[in-house]
Amino acid sequence: MNKEQLEAYSYCARLLARREYCTAQIQQKLIGRELDDDMISFVVAQLKHDGYLNDLRYAEAYVRSRIEKGETPWLAAKRAQQKGADAVSVQAALDELTEDYDAEQTARELLLMRDPTGFRFEDERVWQRQARFLQNKGFGTDIVLRVLKERTEDSR
Repeated sequence: MNKEQLEAYSYCARLLARREYCTAQIQQKLIGRELDDDMISFVVAQLKHDGYLNDLRYAEAYVRSRIEKGETPWLAAKRAQQKGADAVSVQAALDELTEDYDAEQTARELLLMRDPTGFRFEDERVWQRQARFLQNKGFGTDIVLRVLKERTEDSR
C-alpha cells in the first residue's frame, strides 16, 4: 500500500470503528475525498478482505435498530436499501430478524408506550393522529384499524 492508499484505508477504518457502513456509503465517503475510482476500488476491496466492511453486518444492524424503534421489518428493509445496502444482504437480515415478529403486538406496544393512559376517543383527531403514527411506522391499514378498534373497545 502506498501512502495515499494507507491514508484512505485508515480513514475508512476509523469510520467503521464507530459504526457499520455499507459499501455504497463508504464509496460515497471516498468520493467526497476526491479519490479516483481505482483507489476507491482498492480501498473497498481491502476493507472487505480484512473484515472491516461487511454489507450483511450493516444490513442486520440497520434493520435491527429500525425494528427496535418500532418500524415494521419491510419499512426498515426499504430504508436500508435507500441507504445503499444491497437487496441480498437486506433479505438475509430480514429472514434472520423476523422469525417471530408479530405486527399486531408491536403496534399495541407502540400505542401503549405513546399513550399509556388510553385515548380520548371522543376526539376524532386523536384517533386519526394515532392511525397516521402507526401507518408512518409501516403498519398496514388492516392492522392499524384492528389495533385502534381494540383500544376503542377497551376504553369504553
